[in-house]
Amino acid sequence: MDVLLEEWSPVCSIQAVVEDNGQAVYFYLWVNPGSENAEIRNCWICNRVPAMEDMDYEAMKMGIAPRMPRAYVTHDSAGICLDREKLSLVWFEEGDGAALYEDGRMIAVIPGWAGREFPGYSLYAKGMAPFAWELQEALPVLEQRMERSRMYWDIMGGGYFETMQQEQLAAMEAFFGPHKKYYAIDGGGFPPKALVTGERKGSQYAFTLGNGALAQPKVEQYFQDETWKYRRMELGVAFPKGCSQEGIMAMLNYTAAQASLPWKELGWLGHGHTIPCSGVEGYEGVLLLSPGLCGVQEGPAYPMFMDEPVNLLWMMLLTGEEYELVKEQGTDPILEKKGADPAAWNLV
Repeated sequence: MDVLLEEWSPVCSIQAVVEDNGQAVYFYLWVNPGSENAEIRNCWICNRVPAMEDMDYEAMKMGIAPRMPRAYVTHDSAGICLDREKLSLVWFEEGDGAALYEDGRMIAVIPGWAGREFPGYSLYAKGMAPFAWELQEALPVLEQRMERSRMYWDIMGGGYFETMQQEQLAAMEAFFGPHKKYYAIDGGGFPPKALVTGERKGSQYAFTLGNGALAQPKVEQYFQDETWKYRRMELGVAFPKGCSQEGIMAMLNYTAAQASLPWKELGWLGHGHTIPCSGVEGYEGVLLLSPGLCGVQEGPAYPMFMDEPVNLLWMMLLTGEEYELVKEQGTDPILEKKGADPAAWNLV
């Protein structure tokens, strides 16, 4: 086996590998490698030797990634090789998929929506082949998307955070006045993130900062052309008077941890979603609510990032009974019970 390229996603626990086994070259995305829930997505790129007429079942029995059958191959029938020095990757904005290039030409793509029924695209595949789908038809859309992704990662690799930090702090302070505490919650890693606290009318508030620079995975599977409206978010939580400092800190720690959830779990957080919560005494879950999609109080007016809105999601703590109610009946009954003011929800 010869590894031609190896690279990690900037934001997800995904390792990209391009491997030549002497028979064929494959592109792999290894999700959560080494863990109990590890998953490997694989996409054929090209054959290295002449193709067989039928499936190479013998290779598959031996655990070797097989050659593509001849009917599905568009390159030279004798096989081709890739130049490792000319290979490069561009990750999707969400960080859960990637495109492979050879000398600047897109040759394979494993998007975030790839799975058991759809392995990904290869420039050298014909039709809906067993180990890769034809790239040519999807190429115009994917090239446009990856050009934006390239621009996005250029921005993320530059000095974007200082500007975003100033803009989001200004939005928060327009909401609650001068902030009280600023907690870095990125562990010194990429991308920079923080949790910022403040006080308004006697109630305490906390909002994440910097999260909105990231695009959440999987949103497009639900919103298609309107994905841009929903994939960036910041979390917010409020506490009424009379809360214990211990309870508030427990919820702040929980909030900081959930800020990274979409990229750890390869999912997304949005209006009406619930998350289990065992770290705050007396509660079993959290409901997320977007002011733009229901009648709850507005929060900080975050500026857009790369021409996309950054949505605030208020966090409402739920008892076990309330958690079941929301899962069964949605958000309306709990909002009727608790009202529209986030500062009245979370007694800890």
